[in-house]
Amino acid sequence: MLRPSTFFHAAVPGPIDRARSTRGRDGSRSFRSTRPRAAAAVAAGAALTLALSACAGSAGGGGGTGSGGSGEGYEYGASEEEIRAAFADIDPITITYQPSAQSAQGIDAYRALAFIENIETLSDGKVTVEAVYGQAIAGYTELGDALADGRVDVAYMLPVYQPDEYPVFQGYVTGSTLTGTSPLVDELAANAALGELTWNDPNYLAEFEEKGLHPLNSFNAAGAVMALCKDPHTSAEDWNGNQVRVSGTAQSAQLEAVHGSPVSLQYTETFEALERGTIDCTFSTTLAAIAGGFLDVAPNVGYTTDVTFARGPGAVMAGSAWESWPLAVQQLVFDAMADEFTESRRGDLDGNYFGLESVRSAGGEFRELDADVQSSLLEKSEGLVEAEIEKGTLPEGSAEAIAESMEKWRGIAAELGYEDAGTFSDYDEWYPQEDTEYLAPYGQRYFEEVMLPHRPS
Repeated sequence: MLRPSTFFHAAVPGPIDRARSTRGRDGSRSFRSTRPRAAAAVAAGAALTLALSACAGSAGGGGGTGSGGSGEGYEYGASEEEIRAAFADIDPITITYQPSAQSAQGIDAYRALAFIENIETLSDGKVTVEAVYGQAIAGYTELGDALADGRVDVAYMLPVYQPDEYPVFQGYVTGSTLTGTSPLVDELAANAALGELTWNDPNYLAEFEEKGLHPLNSFNAAGAVMALCKDPHTSAEDWNGNQVRVSGTAQSAQLEAVHGSPVSLQYTETFEALERGTIDCTFSTTLAAIAGGFLDVAPNVGYTTDVTFARGPGAVMAGSAWESWPLAVQQLVFDAMADEFTESRRGDLDGNYFGLESVRSAGGEFRELDADVQSSLLEKSEGLVEAEIEKGTLPEGSAEAIAESMEKWRGIAAELGYEDAGTFSDYDEWYPQEDTEYLAPYGQRYFEEVMLPHRPS
């Protein structure tokens, strides 16, 4: 089998080759590319022999989206010409796609732009992706229904907003508290580890399939959640009685462990609440904080290391249209998830990079939480995971499985040359933000080891 050279940044530059940020008069930030967007193409000599246990085109017995559509497909690792040839007799198809980004200009749109380019280019124009930004078709709590009834064909979902509707998903949100936090390696490992565990959990996959949804990227753990505060919050005394915006039940329980007061507040209302002092802090990723402007008014960032504030993960799903697509279309959409994973990591890590810029501009700092605070958070988190196991939303031994998978993927990161060469405070001095191909080997390794057995066939 040949190594695929069409979907990965090792051969194809990303949709935004080098992002630069600019601020408008209103203080808002936008991101633009500093050179023209590259067309998808096969790099000469980039295809290498790939030894995999699953034969090309027959990997699909692992559940999930593995059932194939009609017609002939193409082998994993096929050349661009071979992929285009598979679409020669396919009638034109339009995919309605609702990404998470509010527009195509933000760093949170990296993955959306990569998906669009891969699909439209490699289908030889037979598949058109109609992207609808800003949740304009369906809000997150309605998105599952919109996928099932055909209003949306592919979307980035946030089931975290519906814990009663997706209890197994919520179990893994709670499990995300045990992933640990570091600027680079743990971000890569957390997403790979939780992705691996969810792809291999039949109960998790069934939770979506029973609703007529088809997992494409099963669990995007997203970036590390940190505490963004007006004043530094590192000690237990700093947290005592403070009002903190949270976005889930696990975060609420974690906050109560350090004697903080959780506040439920819409994302769009958070900036004003921080500015007015209605709340003292918000839990957020740097990527979401950039979009919301939170770091301008809450530039003191508290982070953990041995435990994590519960993440705000999402998942990429296909809806009812999936079943009507020819096999080649299903395979193309699924294979594009390799870049989707890579570009998601790139967006999260760029969020840390540009977030540091905002923190410094506003006179703040990144500070690690005191050891006793982290100890309280870890004890609470372990109890929360055990409660999910007792409810049956996480498998037996999940705490150990998360730790083992994290160590596995940390090891893979080291094997591929990724390391934390510093902390969040000096991140911009050592993270190669301008290298758009930097994360591609990790994304490709994840796709081949975790996702490939679920490829439609």
